[in-house]
Amino acid sequence: MNIVLTNPAGFFALLGIPAIILIHFLQRQAKVLPVSTLFLLAHTQRESVSGRRFDRLTHSVPLWLQILMVFLLTWLLVLPRYIKPNSTQQVALVLDSSASMSVFKDSLPDHLRAKLPSLRGNASRLQIYIFESLEDQPVIYAGEDLDEALASLESWSPSSGLIEPDNALRLARSRINREGILIYVTDSSPGDLPFDANFLSIGEPRDNIGFTGLGFEATENSIRWKALLRNYSKSTQERTWSVISDGNPSQPKRISLEANSITTISSIFPSNATRLEVRITPDDFPLDDELHIVKPRPKTLQVFDSLTGDYKTLGEKFGRFRNIEATNDLAQADLSLVTYDPLQPSFPSGNGVIMVNEAARGGNYLRGRIVAEKHPLMDGVNWQPLQVRESVQAELNETDKILLWQGDRPLIALRTSVAAPTASRDAPQRIQQLIFNFDLTLSNAEQLECTAVLLHRFTENLRKMKIASESLNTEVGQPLQIAFRKSSDSPPLVLNRFGSAQQVTEETPLTVPVAQAGFLKAPRTPGFFRISQGDELLLESGCHFADTREANLLNCISEERISASSGEAIDRTTNEDHLWRLWTILIIVSLLISWHFIKDRSNDTREADDSLSAQP
Repeated sequence: MNIVLTNPAGFFALLGIPAIILIHFLQRQAKVLPVSTLFLLAHTQRESVSGRRFDRLTHSVPLWLQILMVFLLTWLLVLPRYIKPNSTQQVALVLDSSASMSVFKDSLPDHLRAKLPSLRGNASRLQIYIFESLEDQPVIYAGEDLDEALASLESWSPSSGLIEPDNALRLARSRINREGILIYVTDSSPGDLPFDANFLSIGEPRDNIGFTGLGFEATENSIRWKALLRNYSKSTQERTWSVISDGNPSQPKRISLEANSITTISSIFPSNATRLEVRITPDDFPLDDELHIVKPRPKTLQVFDSLTGDYKTLGEKFGRFRNIEATNDLAQADLSLVTYDPLQPSFPSGNGVIMVNEAARGGNYLRGRIVAEKHPLMDGVNWQPLQVRESVQAELNETDKILLWQGDRPLIALRTSVAAPTASRDAPQRIQQLIFNFDLTLSNAEQLECTAVLLHRFTENLRKMKIASESLNTEVGQPLQIAFRKSSDSPPLVLNRFGSAQQVTEETPLTVPVAQAGFLKAPRTPGFFRISQGDELLLESGCHFADTREANLLNCISEERISASSGEAIDRTTNEDHLWRLWTILIIVSLLISWHFIKDRSNDTREADDSLSAQP
């Protein structure tokens, strides 16, 4: 039967044994009396000749009874409890999934191996749960084998940005009982945690240099990439960087960064390459030591221009937007520019920008306050400089969203509808039409930036809805907005990772059903990837790590705050010593017997003294 002592301080009571022995070493001084016979010697006890000094230990009943009382009292004071054979102590670990933990992942098993066995406390078994702080991730481990629990950490790959652990801690607390121990494992001080959570910090300050951002500068015949490189340390650091294109690295270049500084490196994108890698000298935090770059290739919008009269110049300006191509086939157009004719009040069937054309050119300027409705197309745009003349109006529907008013006159509206499936479209298509309910040529709208911003935002929305291939650069874990076919018989989306030389990696492709494709995110680790649907390529991308909060390792510390088991946990996992009443009675009985022998000895001594004094 396993026994635990809940109050080890009770062992100090054993110090009473040396005190008792010390007292029994001391003897009373014998009295020297002349007697005529020796018959009285049988009634005397040997005493010290020299008085109260160490002489020799005399075995006696009081001595052993007093020692027995000390042992019994010590047993009561240490509060012994018997471990229940089926008792379990539950421990839930929530691992910080932020990227900075990848630096200290290798030391985590050693920390847990040293800490977890002691958390079992008074229970006969230890139940271990291991969770990630990242949401929607499965449980890493649940069981009672410490070695298996530590081995399961090999598959854990922390690479996310800064994470608030509250939701993960709530889930972990729901899996263990009230007396269970909840621990948040991180690399810095998390402050106060909810749900009675403890924390174990295993970090330490480290120097790091890494990429923090990526940009492009397009020229007439080339594209230049620019990358920000940051020094997260308090000293000057030296590094080298090189560019790898089609598996061929360039000559390394040396760069020096001052303490806590940011610098820019750049180069021309090779004309015959569509992707490349930029690498710096590796350090303890490898996630930001590489940039996987693809040459940007946005979707192209096919625009059908049917503007007439003074609107032709506006059509020419619209054609200067990037990634816009003119087409003469209205059926293949992604967007049409249409002049509204009040004599033929019909709207195009597809996406379009509709502009009112006023035949009479002498209308007065409208009066009234200009008010923009709250809408993504209008956010942060100042329309107050707009001056509009009176003109004919288009026929608006009740379902049209008015974006801009002047007084009670709607100036700009957005019409949204759904087109039925056709032979070229296997699912209903969302149609958007931007309606200018005034003559732009009789206003100053063409000279205002707000008009260009509105048209640019509108075309970008159409570009997002268009199902076509594109190439863009993303950050790890970034939500992806991809246009895809959504019919019930459409194939699922497939995410494949590949290297710079187009070879597909050995990782298993990620297959995402159409119903869940709206929640797609970029991979959690840097690299190249592509997303396809059936035989149609939708996206090709290079994702990189650029979270400056996680790349800064100077605030990492080693600290812990793990409280011991509560009294309720002790009561649940152990039974009290039911014989404590018996031990108490034995102490009292031993005390009484010892007192009885001491009293009898004192009486005998006094009687012997009286007898001796009575002899002649």
